[in-house]
Amino acid sequence: MEKPQKKKNVLLRRPLISVAVLLIAVLVLVLGLVFGLRARHHNSSGLDSGSDFSEAWNQPSEFLLGKNFSIIRTPTTRYYEWNVSQQTIAPDGLERPMLLVNGMFPGPLVEANTGDRIVVKVTNNMVNGTAIHWHGMFQNGTNWMDGTVGITQCPIPPGQSFTYNFTVPNQWGTYWWHSHAASQYTDGIYGPLIIHSPDEPHLAEYQEDVIMMIADHYHTDSGSLVSWYLSPDSEGTEPVPDSGVINGRGTFDCSGDSQALFPTGNKCNDGAPMSVFDFKAGTTYRVRIINSGAFADFQFSIDNHNLTVIEADGVDMQPVQVQRLPIHVAQRYSVLVHANQAVDNYWVRALMNTNCFNNPNPALNPSIQAIIRYEGAASTRAPNSDDWSSSAWVAVCVDLTLDMLKPYTIVPVPAADVSYHLDISFQTISKDYVNMGYMNQTSWRPLMNDSTLFQSQRGINTFDAASTSQFVIPLNNTNGVQLVLNNLDEGSHPFHFHGHVFHVLGWGHGNYQPGVTPLELVNPLRRDTITIPAFGWTVVRFVNDNPGMWALHCHISWHSESGLLVQFESLPDKIKTMDVPAEMKSMCAASGAM
Repeated sequence: MEKPQKKKNVLLRRPLISVAVLLIAVLVLVLGLVFGLRARHHNSSGLDSGSDFSEAWNQPSEFLLGKNFSIIRTPTTRYYEWNVSQQTIAPDGLERPMLLVNGMFPGPLVEANTGDRIVVKVTNNMVNGTAIHWHGMFQNGTNWMDGTVGITQCPIPPGQSFTYNFTVPNQWGTYWWHSHAASQYTDGIYGPLIIHSPDEPHLAEYQEDVIMMIADHYHTDSGSLVSWYLSPDSEGTEPVPDSGVINGRGTFDCSGDSQALFPTGNKCNDGAPMSVFDFKAGTTYRVRIINSGAFADFQFSIDNHNLTVIEADGVDMQPVQVQRLPIHVAQRYSVLVHANQAVDNYWVRALMNTNCFNNPNPALNPSIQAIIRYEGAASTRAPNSDDWSSSAWVAVCVDLTLDMLKPYTIVPVPAADVSYHLDISFQTISKDYVNMGYMNQTSWRPLMNDSTLFQSQRGINTFDAASTSQFVIPLNNTNGVQLVLNNLDEGSHPFHFHGHVFHVLGWGHGNYQPGVTPLELVNPLRRDTITIPAFGWTVVRFVNDNPGMWALHCHISWHSESGLLVQFESLPDKIKTMDVPAEMKSMCAASGAM
């Protein structure tokens, strides 16, 4: 975990279990059922292979919004104190060390209104440095609070604290926070970030508000997986998940052939609880879906219930109805779900799109499930609802089409003052035969004990003077910036842009042909995380009005660790005038920061 050991196989094999070990396992299981092995104090007896669903894990109050929160215009300060530490928990029944905030998985909810100030004191009780990124927050005027190691800050050293302090003046919607140090968020450092506003156009269309964080889950720590992936042994093949979770809960098969696929020494308890969401007939629910995983693209659905999309990545959408919703890593959607079915239990399904994995994982059940339980339905009976027809299934990892996602509010597309062509590729050019990610001809590595923001403040030309691991595009007084993202890889890539939403003007397969391929210039999709199709292209534009150093990167953990990241140095003259807290720069010199 925090001091990863390099391993040669993604799936670590378990030796045959002796009778004595089986007896010990039974004892551990009994003790686990009595005392609980979870990070939160919820009943952990869970669901067995039968049909007794009475003790499934219901959602904690922080994932059910609106109960004690007032959506108002008067700004206030929301203060949080977090402790980050390593703990052993079993989200899907198999115990493993994870990195947790306040002992919670997922971590605490951050909830605020537009205009509020958010203050979060983070104390690092781990042996490695960390940082928290506020995914989707513009941070206009507070670029140094973006939380990106090597770009806007150095990591919070072990045993020390740092306080993030920023306002949210002009945003609302569904966001999330996560570690932006190495691959730490894959090990558990993430949680929801929800911003409300009385001006939300769909506010009167629902009565209840629910968060569903879906994620792939690995039984081996991410540090070991990165070490394997960035070695000749992997031949560029990404680690495939072992299971998945919805709001931190899933069910892994601990018996039979799966026993040979556990990481050596890990305890596994059958019948781990899955998440349950209580619905009331006649009520309309806003369900906020967040893909907080490392690799998997999901198809999200609820049996017998249509989904009406009203938001994508913090941007309100004109309503569009779907049965299945594709959602790639780091993307968010809000959907309206009408509780208009017979009183019963129904499956929530988050199905990993295994077509986008290079290799199979025999331990993986790609169908991750939770339960919607109508008020009055039998709590001791499993859902017997059927999945939607396979005709609604999309076998490739792409977003909803651009003609389906239309913003509710029209924002003019800026004229392109400058245009940049960015090739996304993997190359094996080093003498050790490691397959690395490249943006054009640069494979990113975070700076050690410095950040490109601090370099920019010192007047260092980071693109010309820094090492070849930093690809920085300076944007001076230009207004509209166009990017042509050209994917030379066989896999799709969910690219996230810090500090901005971009106008998505078009995407397709093959090569983009300027002046030939038509672009959508009237109310195109706006969002902060867009999927670039395999062997395809995407054209986006954004307004250069947010001074700072901003990352644009693939959000698949393994790909960002391999180097798929480029930076934009927006308005460098204004960067030099930023009043960055002195303690941020002192963290760079702290012993053990990296």
